[in-house]
Amino acid sequence: MSKIRGYLKLVLLLLYTLFTYGIYAVGLLIPKIFRLRYEPWRNLFMRTWARGVVAIFNMKITVEGIPPKPPFFIVSNHLSYLDIVPLYLSLRCTFVAKKAVRSWPVLGFMIDSVGVIFVDRTRRTDVKRVNEILSKSMNEYQGLILFPEGTSSGGEEVLPFHASLLEYPAQANTEVHTVSISYQTAEEDEPARDSVCFFGARHGFLEHLMKLAQTRKVFCKMRFGQRAIQSSDRKDLAAKLHHEVQQIFEPSSP
Repeated sequence: MSKIRGYLKLVLLLLYTLFTYGIYAVGLLIPKIFRLRYEPWRNLFMRTWARGVVAIFNMKITVEGIPPKPPFFIVSNHLSYLDIVPLYLSLRCTFVAKKAVRSWPVLGFMIDSVGVIFVDRTRRTDVKRVNEILSKSMNEYQGLILFPEGTSSGGEEVLPFHASLLEYPAQANTEVHTVSISYQTAEEDEPARDSVCFFGARHGFLEHLMKLAQTRKVFCKMRFGQRAIQSSDRKDLAAKLHHEVQQIFEPSSP
């Protein structure tokens, strides 16, 4: 029964994503033709898509604290590809992601078209390029979200923050906001660590997506920090932000 439920959810997810993205792609022609900002249209699409994903996966999202309004720079712990759903629902934003994501078949193109900023973490010289892009990407229509852990985790703790991509907010001495994400699942489901959190090399993407789809319910809690952090030293900024996220972080179910 759980596999049938999983397949049904994945079919719905595929059809819903293709349908909404098709509308987005066609509508994107208008801002391109008339040289308008595309971010408001992108924000509407991503919120609409995220609401559909919440319904398909039977998610219940709880938000504590006040989400910042654009322009903003915010950091979050990272547990799963599912993280973008509650974040897109709460924030008008775009993400900084690994360059490898852009090479994913079909998905890479779609992700690129919604304005995600890609960085090659294997090249030190790419950090400067990305920081220049970041400085131009914060505007009244969107803020920037960074996962400074550099990878996802199983939800037991917040991994150390890498300071390299915090060069821009450090140099600009701009305020950096914080948010934490945690997951729980229904009692009859596999723990969130195994069915929601996507980390390590335990499962391939499609295999894990099937495990997620077989869950009956996913509970997500987002906590926004009460204060923004500033520092002109990126290592100091990384340490302070890590401490702040740890203070509001709630471990996912074991």
